[in-house]
Amino acid sequence: MAVGIIAATLPIGEHKILGDPNSLMNLHLDTVLLTLLVCGVLLALGLYIRSHVTAGAPSRVQNAVEAVMQFLDNIIEDNLGRDPGTIASIALTLFFFIWVSNLIGLLPVPTYLHSPTADVNCTFALALLVFILLHARYIRTSGLNAYKGHYWTSSVVKGVVLNPLSVLLGIVNELSRPLTLAFRLFGNIIAGEVLLVVWAYLAGPSVGFGITAIWNAIFVAYGIFVGTIQAFIFTVLTVAYMAIASEPAHDH
Repeated sequence: MAVGIIAATLPIGEHKILGDPNSLMNLHLDTVLLTLLVCGVLLALGLYIRSHVTAGAPSRVQNAVEAVMQFLDNIIEDNLGRDPGTIASIALTLFFFIWVSNLIGLLPVPTYLHSPTADVNCTFALALLVFILLHARYIRTSGLNAYKGHYWTSSVVKGVVLNPLSVLLGIVNELSRPLTLAFRLFGNIIAGEVLLVVWAYLAGPSVGFGITAIWNAIFVAYGIFVGTIQAFIFTVLTVAYMAIASEPAHDH
């Protein structure tokens, strides 16, 4: 009975809806506002670093940001074999946005203040952005004709049989990338928040403040670890996809 009551009252996946709750055109107001909050945090951090950046001994914040930048630059250079260029800007933006978004849900604040990435709409938006940038780079690198040849052979004889199959497999392959990016990030982040909520309901202060505080600290530390890893995985996969799109396309 206790499990049934707890499961029925857990505030998981609930959102403040703007518009008709039964319409696909409604907005998750809490996710939108928290996304804007993340953007504000990143903007403030960027302005702070810009005003305090130094060529001498860096501050702790500057040192941490430079370490992340160097780490991602090395990964991009390993995949591309050359200077990171604009891909570095995309990777850094994605990493810091996803990382800060993941950490918001770990704050001891009201229920509706969750991680934006715990909403599948947010993760799909990020994956769709990567999908668009990926194909834009593909076309920019190879040209529209070569890009088309990646899915559609110019041979009339081969085309009768291969073109429909090639297009079908190409669509499945291309759609699998944003789907896996979105669901992997969403699933891991919401799972971490579920653990925190379940523990809060099952082990309240009545069992002892000390035990509750210790376990909450463990779960928060675990959430920070998972949030960082998921931001890293999303970014590295994006870099890998960009590296593939940077290779010249050809007929198959």
